[in-house]
Amino acid sequence: MANPVFRVHPAIGIARVGNSEEFYLGPETMAGLPVGPSVDTGGRDLDGGLPIRAGTESTIISSDELRDSAGRMKRQAARFRIYHYPDQTGGKERYPCGQGEEIVIGSVVGGRTVTDIVWTVHLANKKANSYMLNDMLGMQVYDKAHASDLHLRNAAEGDDLNNAARLRRLVIDAGPRAIRGAEAKAVRFDKATIASHATLDAAIETLPHYPKTFPDDSFARMYTPTGGIETLGELRTDQHGRLLVLPAWGRAAGWLQADGTPFPLVGGLIAPGEYGDVNADGWFDDTGDGPVSARICFDDGAVVEAAQAWAITTDPSYAPQTLNVISLWDDMYDTWVRKLDLVPDLFDHRFNTEFAPLFDDHLKPIFRAPALQRWNTNLPSRAIAAHDAVAAIAAGDKPGDTIMTGLAYVRDPNNPEQTNIGAPFMPLSMGDAGKAFLTVTRTQYFFLEQWDQGRFKPDATLTFGPGEALDRIVLVNCLGGRFAPGIEATFVMRDPSIYQADWETSGGGPFRLRARRLDYSQVQASQPFLTVGYIPMHPGPDGIRPAPMEPGDVTKFMAVPWHTDYNACATHNSAPNPTNSTALYWSWPAQRPVQVHVASDVHNGKLGPQRYSVRGPGTTSDDLGETGRFQDLVDIVRYWHRIGFIVQGTAIDGDEHYDREMFLEVQGQLDAPEITPWPMNSLTPSS
Repeated sequence: MANPVFRVHPAIGIARVGNSEEFYLGPETMAGLPVGPSVDTGGRDLDGGLPIRAGTESTIISSDELRDSAGRMKRQAARFRIYHYPDQTGGKERYPCGQGEEIVIGSVVGGRTVTDIVWTVHLANKKANSYMLNDMLGMQVYDKAHASDLHLRNAAEGDDLNNAARLRRLVIDAGPRAIRGAEAKAVRFDKATIASHATLDAAIETLPHYPKTFPDDSFARMYTPTGGIETLGELRTDQHGRLLVLPAWGRAAGWLQADGTPFPLVGGLIAPGEYGDVNADGWFDDTGDGPVSARICFDDGAVVEAAQAWAITTDPSYAPQTLNVISLWDDMYDTWVRKLDLVPDLFDHRFNTEFAPLFDDHLKPIFRAPALQRWNTNLPSRAIAAHDAVAAIAAGDKPGDTIMTGLAYVRDPNNPEQTNIGAPFMPLSMGDAGKAFLTVTRTQYFFLEQWDQGRFKPDATLTFGPGEALDRIVLVNCLGGRFAPGIEATFVMRDPSIYQADWETSGGGPFRLRARRLDYSQVQASQPFLTVGYIPMHPGPDGIRPAPMEPGDVTKFMAVPWHTDYNACATHNSAPNPTNSTALYWSWPAQRPVQVHVASDVHNGKLGPQRYSVRGPGTTSDDLGETGRFQDLVDIVRYWHRIGFIVQGTAIDGDEHYDREMFLEVQGQLDAPEITPWPMNSLTPSS
């Protein structure tokens, strides 16, 4: 291979906060689906989605490893690898290409040995210097037609997001950090650690005058319920020189008002479509995002740059094995299929009815998800049986003989009228951008239509290269669909302008963000280095497309702080609610469990009572639509790390034997009263 190209995978990596110094690695198996033979399950019969023990290649953790010996929640590190591919010069790449071979320090590529890898990562948090999220409009709030609906967070700090004073006060930016070699010690994104980056020749250049900005630099009086925001995380490398991006501590902090009190972590409606649970003025959190780049050093002195990736640090995954009906992958894949020419045989201006979806790759995840999500929700017995029947659909079944025949109960994304109708259509989850209820993506629905007509391949599977598989696995394990705003990322992931559109010829492959080239030679101590960055539907420097992505430009569209949104997104009335129903529906049952079965309540294989996932003192209300969450929003900032995890029975340590089909809460540290059940809608029969 004379002219290989190199790529960092996953294209988007996910790290998750915890309050422990200890950590595990993000899962590299797909939630709720079978794992491959290369995965070390310790002899347990496990489905995918569980994290990996730090310091190992693929050893899956068990329930006792989710917390440290003191009971603190471990952090999840994102592990980035480098793969080399054939040169794409003179041709167009197809997806999946099925190629790619991992390289590490010591690998030989084209007769040359890799002697070192130098990584640079730049994380930032821009949430406080952004626009308010509008649940009714979603991304359309940025359209000129809705200019009157677009409002600033922290408007009292000035009306120009690009004003230097406002950037200094409201953006958390520790600058870039570089790290090299194998088993390198932690390099932190904090005030004390000097900013650094890799130069073209793979030297690490320090930036002692980088204009770092942290909340207490500008706000002398801070309210810090669990400690100040001192870091955005850290970098490490493993024994092979792979990169580990670790998140921060999951803290939220606010500045004090003139009367000495913190700004309220408000709930409820601020303005039409704007909710206080996601738009708290006066607050920061310590999540963030930014580019991940790598320079590969060879023994002949050559240095080659790999196609860069992106890191996101975000909420914990409290139900890592629960599959979303619509994952972040599904939303991104739909965008790439319909707008970025990812699979021309599938979509070329319209869906190709000659395309036959593959059961395992395109259909099985849709069928499997409902049976997993029912462990995180409160359903009557008939609904549970229906969910299980959907999950039981096999490749050899005739569609007309299954519960899904005719797709009579699947909400059609191409029919706007159905998006505001609850039962009998599925999924029974809330929607986004003015749609009361969730729909599968248009691509997913097309796959289901083809299956229903018998036009699918029951046995064939796609051949993914290992890096391509990693891209998909990481994003399948994240939330899609209900971007209001979501957990890891939001509606901007549906915007084709954020991606590198020349994926077929650039050597970078698909799913990479179109990033600003960060020229650190331009750093000035007196001026913020980062700008307002990407704004949907607003022309950037070229006057045509939005600006390329900067550090902080993914997570700035998320809730601030993330804790209050997680707390609120349990059950709700539908909005809009055309039938004036009192029924309650879920937001994100795969990512935000609502009702759970606790493992310690299971005896002799029999489940105990259901309990709220968020429970105990301060979580009850006379309004069933408001219970199962902290009523004083500061409590979720204090106690988020006490929430339990939902894992498969065979992953649970202890003397009790749990069935592999059970998904139960473990490691919870909240009090455990029983819940009061209610019908999820008027058409759901009682159990």
